[in-house]
Amino acid sequence: MTCLFTKVFGERNTGATYLGKLIDKNFATDSLRGDFGVDKRVMRLVLQTYKPKERPFHNNRMQDEYHERILYSDFGWKHAAPPIDVIRAAPHSQSTLFVLITKHPVHFLTSLHARSENPLLTDDEIPFEKFLTSEWPLSIRDNLGVEKLESPIDLWNRKMQAYQKVMEVAQNVIHIRYEDLLSDFEGQMDRIAEHIPKITPGYGNIRRSIKAKDNMRYEDYQRRYKYHKLKVDHKKRDLEYIYRKIDSETMDMLGYREVS
Repeated sequence: MTCLFTKVFGERNTGATYLGKLIDKNFATDSLRGDFGVDKRVMRLVLQTYKPKERPFHNNRMQDEYHERILYSDFGWKHAAPPIDVIRAAPHSQSTLFVLITKHPVHFLTSLHARSENPLLTDDEIPFEKFLTSEWPLSIRDNLGVEKLESPIDLWNRKMQAYQKVMEVAQNVIHIRYEDLLSDFEGQMDRIAEHIPKITPGYGNIRRSIKAKDNMRYEDYQRRYKYHKLKVDHKKRDLEYIYRKIDSETMDMLGYREVS
């Protein structure tokens, strides 16, 4: 079935924003919102009405409220656990291509340690091994129904289990591994093209990082995200700990394997 709408879900630092821009560049589709869409100037002026120490709380609260605002039209925040009940009930679900992008759990945890993108965490730098055992605070828009998780490893488990539920209930859904997008760009674009029309015969990539602070190109990411580098770039005890805590069934379902 050719879909009119496209919704990308992906945790932080998994390439969700990059993939969304690729889809907008290469395909004829109505991309459903997943980012905080309030004008930055408006947000700044609204936050200035609060005391400085209160602004982080209200900033996060308003992002939660924006997620609620777009939940029934656009299925909410792109980093959330997908709202299964809404997907089941929404009439436009049958015309929506749900694209789920993931990273190998070790790649994901490494990226999250470097850039947490969680307003409820402090900016204090902690070693990777401590990060793996630290509690992970949640916002309402995470859509996991609890205030915190025992660790960021549990975050990967819970969000990926929610993706599995999307695969079970959505009519049109594809799962893309970020690593495959780097190693087989054309092949992954072809999978998307089975559901939504291409704009041109070929595909255009985005060669430079979409994150302003990252002075990296597509080829740099290709070199970084090689599976064989996992055991080179990480301590053996950290890998062993991650694999003990990771849901192995979910990992298998997503097509990942332990590399240690």
